[in-house]
Amino acid sequence: MWLNQVPDASAYEMRALDDVFALILTLNRIKPHPSLPKRLGPLLSDLKKPLPSRDPKELAELVHALWISNRDAKAEQLMADAIAAIDQQKPEQAKELIEKLMRLCPAWSEAYYKRAIVALMLNNPSEAVSLLGETVRLEPRHFAAISLFGQICLDHNRLHEARAALQIALEMNPHLKGVADTISAIHRKLIAEDNRLNG
Repeated sequence: MWLNQVPDASAYEMRALDDVFALILTLNRIKPHPSLPKRLGPLLSDLKKPLPSRDPKELAELVHALWISNRDAKAEQLMADAIAAIDQQKPEQAKELIEKLMRLCPAWSEAYYKRAIVALMLNNPSEAVSLLGETVRLEPRHFAAISLFGQICLDHNRLHEARAALQIALEMNPHLKGVADTISAIHRKLIAEDNRLNG
C-alpha cells in the first residue's frame, strides 16, 4: 500500500510490530476514549453488519467524518490542513501540522493515525507502527488503522500477523475493499510455505 520495497527490518521494528500486534489481539477489552463522538457506536455497529441499514460506503464516510471532527475549531482546521498536505504529497508540512495538533489534542486518535500515514510517507515504518498502536489504544474500533497495520506486517513478510490483523479489520468493516482478497492471498502463500517446508 504505502511501501513498495522494505529494507530488512531492524530488531526495533520487529519489537514494535510484536507489541502492537499483541495490543490488537486485546482490542475487545479496550474502551474507546470518552472524547470520541457517541454517534460512532451505532454507526460502527451498523457498518459491522453484512447488510447494514444504509449504503456501507456512506456509513464509512460518516465514521471517517466523525473521526476527523473535533469540538475545537482550531484543532479541526489543523486536521483539515494536515489532510490537505497529505493529499498534496507534502509529508514534512503534514508532520509539522499534526505534531501541533497532537500537542493541542493529545487524546485525539485520528491525529495519531494521520501521523502514522505521514511516517510511512517518510519511509519510517517502525514509527508508523507505534503511532498506529496509539491510535487503537484511543479508538479500538479504528478499522483503517488496523488494516494499515496489517499491510505493514505484510510488507515485512509477517504473514500470520498480517492475516490476523486484516481479519480483525474486516470483522469491524466487512465492506473494506480488497481486504478479503488480500487475506485469501496470504492464506494461499502460508499453505504453499507449509507444503514447501513439510514436502
